[in-house]
Amino acid sequence: MSQGQQAQDLRMQELSTEVAALRRVVQAMQHVPGSPSGSSSAGIPLSLASGSARPTAEDLDAIAQRMATLLKESGALAMGSREAEPPAPPPTLSSEQRESVARAGSLVERVVSSGRMTAEDVLEIRHELSLLRGRAEAAELRRRLVVAINQNRLIPSDVADGLP
Repeated sequence: MSQGQQAQDLRMQELSTEVAALRRVVQAMQHVPGSPSGSSSAGIPLSLASGSARPTAEDLDAIAQRMATLLKESGALAMGSREAEPPAPPPTLSSEQRESVARAGSLVERVVSSGRMTAEDVLEIRHELSLLRGRAEAAELRRRLVVAINQNRLIPSDVADGLP
């Protein structure tokens, strides 16, 4: 099978999945006004809905367009379109967390400047970062380590189980 055929088959699978998901949403609605007779509420011809015919790419595009139109008309898409509220600022760091950021930062600087990270370094950095779970500061320190590794400026330990 050629790459073109594989890509076409993959696109057909994706479209079929999308259509099935849209079909479930529309069918879950009580009544869709304007449904033509001889088709399901989603505008899908009965031969395709029953599975007796395999849809073409054009069929799937037309069905997806019809379903999108029906969803817009019904207002189902408007429910999730309200503006997202800006995220609340993270709480300020406690003094213990600030000290942990400083210690972890100096450890990261030390291992990056030396070019090697031992298993002990990994454990020390993990310990410091454990106080910063979910914080942007911890993510930034980890990012600095990953960037240094990817740029071949830091060789991680073979003995340590993963990175900090």
